[in-house]
Amino acid sequence: MGALATGLVVAIGGVVHASTYDQLVRVDVDGVVTEVRTESDSVADLLDEKNVTVAATDKVSPAPVTELDDGDVVKVRRAKAVTLVVDGKISQRTVHDVDVAGALDTLGVEPKEGAVFSMAPDERLSRDGNSVVVSNPKAVTLKVDGEKKTLTTAAPTVHSLLEQHGVEVGKLDEVKPGLGSYLKPRQALRVVRIKKVTRTEKIPVDHKVTYSSDPSLFKGDTEVVKEGRDGLDRAKVELILADGKLRERRVISRNSVRPPVTGVVKRGTKAKPAPETPDSSIDGGVWDRIAKCESGGNWSINTGNGYYGGLQFSLATWRSVGGPGYPHEQSKATQIKYAKILQARSGWGQWSCAAKVGIR
Repeated sequence: MGALATGLVVAIGGVVHASTYDQLVRVDVDGVVTEVRTESDSVADLLDEKNVTVAATDKVSPAPVTELDDGDVVKVRRAKAVTLVVDGKISQRTVHDVDVAGALDTLGVEPKEGAVFSMAPDERLSRDGNSVVVSNPKAVTLKVDGEKKTLTTAAPTVHSLLEQHGVEVGKLDEVKPGLGSYLKPRQALRVVRIKKVTRTEKIPVDHKVTYSSDPSLFKGDTEVVKEGRDGLDRAKVELILADGKLRERRVISRNSVRPPVTGVVKRGTKAKPAPETPDSSIDGGVWDRIAKCESGGNWSINTGNGYYGGLQFSLATWRSVGGPGYPHEQSKATQIKYAKILQARSGWGQWSCAAKVGIR
């Protein structure tokens, strides 16, 4: 009788053991639910038994140390990286939600009516990373082809906006901000039409001037020995036009049409004499009377007939008495100075007006 009783106890003990540790639970991993029987004592043991690996960033409910009871539901929510873009504002977030709608709710994003999504709200999130773009209707300005207009759009990017409004962008055209940029409220957009134009132009080439010293000329005076002349090149030029305005000009190639001619000029080195003291012959005297007759009293006149200054020197005569430059470019005192030299050498007959004003 004692032996039988002992056997019953063992049997009963065995039954009790089976009913205690063979429990029916559900394991929910990111919304995928599996119903399992287990002899595990705790949530952690169950996950280990079912080869469910849990990272430190994942969430487990109830906590891994919790003892299991029949009918328990163990939830595992994987950590998921989300690049969130809401109306052009970008942030990097981590969520444990199963789908996009859950993530937006967790992150406090409330899309407006008419919003555009890069992922459908019921789309499952990936453990490998997610890009969730929410673009609400917003006002932006667009300037293109000389026209500026305000648009209301839910397009997420500049590219999608331009496509939406039928704006074609050429290979050379510039879009500011770039085509891939996310749209922000009240953003100003611009499409700049870029055009390359190639044409042939004539380009002047500056000539050089060489100088030599001449002791027969006064310091500061010069004499042109050989006139210089600019050259001319024919060039192939590329023009970059931005909305019709020249932005850049680049010479591709050039050939000489006419080479430049180097000018030769003498520079005086002789010291100038001390200035003369004005006298009556300079101020209101005989030379003023001759000048009034010769040039109307205009000491800086160039008549164009080969005679210069108040006393109408020819250039050859002027230079024969050592006059610098051109007579009409010199002061009244300088013109009279060299007139005196000429008068002393050749007399008053050098000026036809001398006789007219009573000078012999």
